[in-house]
Amino acid sequence: MLPPPGKFDTHPAVRFTSRWNVATQEQMSYSDLVRGVLTVPTDFDSDLASIRILREVCRWAAIGALIGWVFAWGWLAAALLVVAIVTLALYGLLAGYGMRAAILHDWLYTTGVLPRADCDAVFYRALTTGDGTARWRASIFWLGVRLGGSTSYTKTPAKAGFFTPGEK
Repeated sequence: MLPPPGKFDTHPAVRFTSRWNVATQEQMSYSDLVRGVLTVPTDFDSDLASIRILREVCRWAAIGALIGWVFAWGWLAAALLVVAIVTLALYGLLAGYGMRAAILHDWLYTTGVLPRADCDAVFYRALTTGDGTARWRASIFWLGVRLGGSTSYTKTPAKAGFFTPGEK
């Protein structure tokens, strides 16, 4: 049965394959308002929203700030503390949201069925209409994939829909 427009057909059935990755246990479909039905197959491996980088930046900035105060780095220690607090707050705002949309987005990046900008647009729509994520939060996710997603997109094999660096 096809999901209604703008919705997923099921809640995610996943199993953890490592500390950070999950694999789908059944196929999952999303009926995008622009691209139609997109189906993630069973056993697709995803790292979800890839926001753990924020937690790592927070950790190392906090460690740097503590070391900075021991060695009297002054403004640098204060700047590192601000970075730690901002990234921790951003991580707290995003953690736990948009699992289905993140899995779909990872699948789109891996398969290359759409150009990267279209994958990111589908991700935004799946977050807002499919997962019910607030638009302001979905905008942060979207900005994250637009700024940091190019390395993940271009690491995959060249197929229809993929661009070489510098093409788009």
